[in-house]
Amino acid sequence: MAYQNIFTQVQVQCAAHHGVALRPGSSERETQTTFSYWLGKIGDAQIGPIYLGVTGVVSAIFFAFAMLIIGLNMLAQVDWNVIAFIKNFCWLALEPPKAEYGLSFPPLAEGGWWLTTGF
Repeated sequence: MAYQNIFTQVQVQCAAHHGVALRPGSSERETQTTFSYWLGKIGDAQIGPIYLGVTGVVSAIFFAFAMLIIGLNMLAQVDWNVIAFIKNFCWLALEPPKAEYGLSFPPLAEGGWWLTTGF
C-alpha cells in the first residue's frame, strides 16, 4: 500500500446499495446501478437505482420544457447575446402579465410565457 496523507485521493468503492426492497417480479431496469469516477472525486460515486415511474418522467419532461421557455425568453431579452445573458443573469426575469389583462390570456410577449410556464 502506498503512502497516504491528507493530499492523496483515494476512492473507495464497495458493492452497490440497491435501496428499498422491491416487489417480487420487478424489472431489472429498476435495480441497475453504475459508478462514476468523477462523482467519486467529490463524494459518493454510485448512480442509481432511480425510481421515477410515469409521474416522475412526466414531471422531468415538464421541468425541462419550463426551463427551456424561461431560458430562451431571458436570452431573447438581451437580443440573443450570450455574454450579456451571463452578465445580466441575476436581473433577467420572466415577468407576469399586467393587471389590465384580468383573467384573459395575454399576448406571449406581455406575460403569456409566464402563464404557459406556470401551467
